[in-house]
Amino acid sequence: MKTTKAQRNKITILGSGTSTGVPMLGCNCPVCLSKNPKDKRYRTSFVIHTAKGKNILIDTTPDMRSQLLENNIKNIDTAIITHEHADHLHGIDDLRPFCFTPNHHTIPIHTSKVCGEVMKERYPYIFHWERFYTEDKPIIGGGIPRLELELIGIEKKGIIKKRIEGLDFYFFLLPHGYGETMGFLQGKFAYIVDCHFVPDHIVKFLRKKKLELLIIDCTQEEEHESHLTIETSFNYIETIAPKKAGLIHMNHFLAHNELNKRCKKHFKFPVGPLYDRQKLYY
Repeated sequence: MKTTKAQRNKITILGSGTSTGVPMLGCNCPVCLSKNPKDKRYRTSFVIHTAKGKNILIDTTPDMRSQLLENNIKNIDTAIITHEHADHLHGIDDLRPFCFTPNHHTIPIHTSKVCGEVMKERYPYIFHWERFYTEDKPIIGGGIPRLELELIGIEKKGIIKKRIEGLDFYFFLLPHGYGETMGFLQGKFAYIVDCHFVPDHIVKFLRKKKLELLIIDCTQEEEHESHLTIETSFNYIETIAPKKAGLIHMNHFLAHNELNKRCKKHFKFPVGPLYDRQKLYY
């Protein structure tokens, strides 16, 4: 029996751009000056709306407040942080208003052990508040976000299963510059972002799952030391062979319409660049 949209999980793309966003400050390139709304990209983030009504946020970008307001997101039940880079983390304080609802909602934050330790160092007032505040320096002002770290202990070649808001996630690590990003599989949907290659065991794992949807990093045309390019992204899509795929984390040299034309010419199944405010189902 075919499932209806109401029975499926939905994704809202909050942002589809790279670390600078598009348009990039101070740039007058054709994409930054484009009138096409699909060329306007906040930093990469999205929300999974589960079929049971829960909202799972993926990454807290510096654009977080604007992203949530523009997409009319009224609540976040939990969040997953893929890695500690500023464009994926530094909007975390914007979750604070969701913690001060009448029922005093505490938001679990799921991330890797490495990223969790960095978050404790950067945000001691959130994650080490008992040390940060003392009798001589009590909490004053607007209070602190009620966020609770849930650390996921993944080994380099491991895949760890964790149940979050009624859904089974399978987390794995992807090499990204000098560090690592946490990718995942949820049901028939997989997310690969911020990496310069995908390990063979992950490619094989995802191919066997016969994905309905793959969202994958595709930062630029030229070779990049810490991200996938158009060529490498296309190659992984062909090998993993999902039913459909969306490109994300595009920089300001990739025009939406031109990249979409390349995808249609290259693939015989639905593949294309994602855009802010887009809705997807899986």
